[in-house]
Amino acid sequence: MAHEPLREREIHSVGRLRRAGIAPWASTARGTGAWMRIRPGEYLDKERWHTLTPLDRHRALVVATVRRMREPLPMLSHFAAAALWGMPIIGPWPDRVDVMMDACAAGSSTLVRRHRVSCLPEPSLLGSIPVTSPARTVMDLARSTQLASALSAADRSLRDGLCTYGDLDEELLAIPKRGPGRRGAHVVWLLADPRSESPGESLSRARMYESGLPQPDLQVPLEDAQGRFGRADFGWPGLIGEFDGLRKYRATGDAGDTASEEIVIREKLREDRVRRTGAGVARWVWAEALHGAGLVRALTAAGLSTDDSAEWIRRTPFEW
Repeated sequence: MAHEPLREREIHSVGRLRRAGIAPWASTARGTGAWMRIRPGEYLDKERWHTLTPLDRHRALVVATVRRMREPLPMLSHFAAAALWGMPIIGPWPDRVDVMMDACAAGSSTLVRRHRVSCLPEPSLLGSIPVTSPARTVMDLARSTQLASALSAADRSLRDGLCTYGDLDEELLAIPKRGPGRRGAHVVWLLADPRSESPGESLSRARMYESGLPQPDLQVPLEDAQGRFGRADFGWPGLIGEFDGLRKYRATGDAGDTASEEIVIREKLREDRVRRTGAGVARWVWAEALHGAGLVRALTAAGLSTDDSAEWIRRTPFEW
């Protein structure tokens, strides 16, 4: 089910609520009432909070924190910038707001995590908020967090047109050869691919790379003597792989079904059609990709092998 994105006006300051005759802090302190405290002095309707994705919950923290900052605003970076750009990550969002500051800048805060650099990049503006560019945000994540998170952000950024391969090239070249996290940034630069359609697919590809599995092709057409009948998430010679537990194949031109029984039947028919072409089928669900071992078992059982020397190359689809 689609989630309604958070709107900044949904976050209310305590002053605004008091003017409306509402005292949210009393009921919030008792764990009751209609308001959720996002940070001191900033509140959100509790029912609305429970409908938000983890990304939008972090975005709420970022917006609420920025409202309490003095001018001039610091540049938001890392996870804070990712949340404002709408980049998904894998795993929990932090409980502090990332900002990038000059190496000489002073100050500290329990709600703000400062990243001091010798040379501040040129900021992008989202409204009046300065943030690191999408490509810089991706590379900062790549240098400081797990591969799956940074790759999920990179794939989405390319797919949504937030940045280009050229932008990622420039950011990688700007990192000193012995700079902290440069290897992680290089791996994300190598693997980023806009054909990845979901964080789960990005996560799966990260685990394949980490496990030494051979590099797959993405969004592989499914064809037989009767013609094309859909796409698979991943493909190797003689084998296709699918991440999601329910929707294994996306038939060309298919509309979404509401009855899960119909989905299962249709998937089974398509899988049978794939197998009749002589190709194998491997599939896995979120938990198996997250922990890695289940994904590796599914693919090695289907005929792939792991090899620490497996070579992956950078693929840049021409339409991007």
